Amino acid sequence: MHPVLSNSEAARLEALRQYQILDTEPEEAYDNLAKLAAFICGAPIALVNFIDENRQWFKARLGLDVPEMPRNCGLSYLCQERKDVVVISDTLAVEDLVTNPVVISYPFVRFYAGVPLIAPNGEMLGTLCVLDQVPRELNQQQVEALIALSRQVISQLELRRNLVEVSRFAEELKRTEKRLTDSENLLRTIIDSEPECVKLLAKDGTLLEMNPAGLAMIEADSLNQVRGQCIHPIIAAEYRQAFIDLSERVFQGESGILEFEIIGLKGTPRWMETHAVPLRDSKQNIIALLGVTRDITENKYIEASLRESEKHLNLALQAAKLGSWQIDWKTSELTLSNQCKVNFGLPVETEFTYNTLLECIHPDDRTYMQESVKQALANHSDYEAEYRNIWPDGSVHWILSRGVGIYEPDGNPTRMIGVTLDLTERKRAEEELKRQYLRSQLFSEITLKIRESLQLEEILQTTVTEVQKLLQADRVVIFRLWPDGSGTVVQEAVLPGWPVILGQNILDPCFQQGYVERYRQGRVSAITDVEKADIRDCHRKFLQQHCVKANLVVPILIREGIWGLLIAHQCTAPRQWHGSELELLQQLANQIGIALSQAQLLEQQTLQSQELTRSNAELEQFAYIASHDLQEPLRMVTSYLQLLERKYKNKLDANADEFIAYAVDGALRMQTLINDLLNYSRVSTRGEPFALVNCTTVLARAIANLRVAIEESRAVITHGFLPEVMADSIQLTQVFQNLIGNAIKFRREEPPQIHITAIRKTANPDGENSNLSPSENEWLFSVRDNGIGLETQYAERIFVIFQRLHSRSKYPGTGIGLAICKKIIERHGGRIWMESEPGQGSIFYFTIPDQAGKQS
Repeated sequence: MHPVLSNSEAARLEALRQYQILDTEPEEAYDNLAKLAAFICGAPIALVNFIDENRQWFKARLGLDVPEMPRNCGLSYLCQERKDVVVISDTLAVEDLVTNPVVISYPFVRFYAGVPLIAPNGEMLGTLCVLDQVPRELNQQQVEALIALSRQVISQLELRRNLVEVSRFAEELKRTEKRLTDSENLLRTIIDSEPECVKLLAKDGTLLEMNPAGLAMIEADSLNQVRGQCIHPIIAAEYRQAFIDLSERVFQGESGILEFEIIGLKGTPRWMETHAVPLRDSKQNIIALLGVTRDITENKYIEASLRESEKHLNLALQAAKLGSWQIDWKTSELTLSNQCKVNFGLPVETEFTYNTLLECIHPDDRTYMQESVKQALANHSDYEAEYRNIWPDGSVHWILSRGVGIYEPDGNPTRMIGVTLDLTERKRAEEELKRQYLRSQLFSEITLKIRESLQLEEILQTTVTEVQKLLQADRVVIFRLWPDGSGTVVQEAVLPGWPVILGQNILDPCFQQGYVERYRQGRVSAITDVEKADIRDCHRKFLQQHCVKANLVVPILIREGIWGLLIAHQCTAPRQWHGSELELLQQLANQIGIALSQAQLLEQQTLQSQELTRSNAELEQFAYIASHDLQEPLRMVTSYLQLLERKYKNKLDANADEFIAYAVDGALRMQTLINDLLNYSRVSTRGEPFALVNCTTVLARAIANLRVAIEESRAVITHGFLPEVMADSIQLTQVFQNLIGNAIKFRREEPPQIHITAIRKTANPDGENSNLSPSENEWLFSVRDNGIGLETQYAERIFVIFQRLHSRSKYPGTGIGLAICKKIIERHGGRIWMESEPGQGSIFYFTIPDQAGKQS
């Protein structure tokens, strides 16, 4: 007694029966799919099985000896339950499967992956599965490949069902064989009169029958000429195999369509399109290929020509972003390409009519466009027009439209075809280039005036005049701000008809409280519409008093802070300011700030020059006093003290000798100090003119002056390359003498080692890592010693006059020597500094401009 089947199971079994697949012979297509599944998944076993009431029947099997299994045996039921892909990496790891017969006995399945075979109506017919006797993992690509193969299995089933239908049709033909025989003559007449080629071919391509139309196509004089001959040789070589493949499929029960080229018996090439089906006998055996073929040569040539033309046209249009259009003047029907709609800012699905076109065009350009079309049609000339069109978002774009008319024999226009190109970017670029040129010209003019002249009035007047012209603003002013928050309009360029505010002193508490600080921080202001702007009411009223509808304001900044404002006013109507306009005003404000700073600097330099002249005069006076009024009495005091020391030494008590010694030492130090001060004061006022001097000679002179100190200290002095420079020879000798003398004075117990050198490139002398390097136009000198060194924090202090880091008893001196060096080097246009570490010695660096190199 069979169990009662559910409705769903009965429907599934009925769907399976319709394919008539069960118990059929093995087929290569299914076997190949199984092999491919096994190969993709790397598994030894692959099955294509179909599940009926009692069994799993294997249509294709690889690696399995049995042709079928009981339905309740195996793992395919999992796919049936889930109707989805099932992948079990290890069956022994799944509790419900450890007792399954196929797991514990042949074929000992440890790995299973199955894909349900789902028919187009949704019923599951069976599975495509792969198995292995060892655990295995599948990646996502392998799973997707199995799913794709399962679809191929279904495709094979569908093909089988179609073949079954064809077979049924052949059976019906058999039943009507007698009637067909009776009408054979009529059919022959119909076939012979058919304008297309009708033919019968044997499996090997032998021509069995062909109607007159076909004989004409292959250029045969009669049927007897070609009957019994293979048709393959007249097929072009590149299509011959495709025709043979089609024939083989037809003799396997399929049908198909093929386009191919033939070479007629008389050498004429032709393109053919054949529809081929199998012709069966009363027993459904395929006995011939029935083909209906038509000559498509002309169509092929036309298609090829059209494709080539369309390809070239599309490439050209795409490359140039050209939109094509066509208008029928009789119906006013307008046809546009997608690119053409894009050029008008419209979605490609937009229904576009001639009225739509007119609505898109800017009202001011609409008449011009229509008149251009009318004139071109009237003169039978090419149409060309540049006009603005308004996109749905309100933006304005430029269109270049070109076209040619098509006319009837009587001259009346029927159509016009043409192209459009979006010129917006080009127009913007042209406008921007024009604005850039004008801005650059104005900027260069003002910059040149600033460099050539410090006449502020002229510079400021030129600025407002040229900015007003360039921006086409109604008024441009320069507003000078004062410390109390008030201001004065110091320059103005205004169009006739608007109030003149030049010279007005303005004190606006609203402006002072709400806006001055913003401008002081460098912010700018661009108001497009004073009426609608988000500003304080008091500020709005202030602007309206001066008829301002829109304004652009940038601060004029100098080193000390804000000097004033550069302002552009639009009085006629609100105005949308461009970023380039704001940028121009900022650049000009910066140049004005530079001009103001230069003027202030010139004023400061003038004052400093006057002060320096006065100071030098006083210094000269001091030098005169030091030379005459101080030196003479000091020499007399020193002489008498030395006389007392010699005459009464050891004749008075010890205190008297000590006091006299103190007095003599103090007088000598005072004399040295006065001489050093005199030398310091004369560095800038009594220096010699610069001349080309050899630094090696200068160094030798300094060493000769220090001969006694060098011998007493056993100092070793060496030097590298020393250049020729433009300098004061005497003062440069003093620099070397002071630096070498300091190195000898501030020595350690071992003899001093002093090395002098100079470089011109950016490398550091002797490989030292200096904070500064010489430029290409200066020499960097260094004086290195192995003395006591000092802390880095004192590196600047030692160049200040009278600054000492040690007691006089340990290291005598006035503290002026390095200050004199600094003043001499600065007179030569150079710098001097020192690098040192305690106990590691010191390096003194100084630079002198390479004027000698320039002269050479």
